[in-house]
Amino acid sequence: MRVRDEILPEKPDITPEELSKLLSIPVGEALVILDELRITVEEVEEELSKPLPQPAYEHVAIGGTFNEIHYGHLMLILMALRLGRRVLIGVTTDEFVKKLGKEHEVRSYAERVKGLRRELEKRGWVERCKIIPLSDPYGPTVEDPSIEVLVTSPFTHFRGVEINELRVKRGLKPLRIVVCPLVVAEDGKPLSSTRIARGEISLDGKSVKGSRHPDHQ
Repeated sequence: MRVRDEILPEKPDITPEELSKLLSIPVGEALVILDELRITVEEVEEELSKPLPQPAYEHVAIGGTFNEIHYGHLMLILMALRLGRRVLIGVTTDEFVKKLGKEHEVRSYAERVKGLRRELEKRGWVERCKIIPLSDPYGPTVEDPSIEVLVTSPFTHFRGVEINELRVKRGLKPLRIVVCPLVVAEDGKPLSSTRIARGEISLDGKSVKGSRHPDHQ
């Protein structure tokens, strides 16, 4: 889907009117498309309150830095738990974080894993999740035949495509790639660790008064 793979990563806060003009489609249709691809913090909270369904898959994978556990991370984990009985969570190592060149300060791997595990325990998810170090963009997803599904954000969907290309070359079955909706903050722009670290928004997506930081992903 062009909107998910190209337009939204380039302009995550695009309005229905802008999308309508760009694709030459009715505003109502553009609104429906964006509603499916973006979700508010309030909507995430509503999803979190629902009981988990019986998973259709055995083994699902996700990955990230998990510096600040915000609603974007929670939605990603929730989608993985809805799909798989076991969830493999790859957390970027300190060495890999340096290679990624993050714009903001990132806590140590040990601190990030501790915070993630605390959140998983609080929500009763820890028994179904396994945390592993991620030292490259792919981790075990390119070689583990037991992994069936990969849940990504709209910004990392391309990694899923790369992973499947590598799996096919190795004679493995391609993963089902599921894209998590983009969680937006109070101001309609993406909720991200970068914006939280800059002091633009709080963990729950609320705008921080007095912040003059420009926004970009």
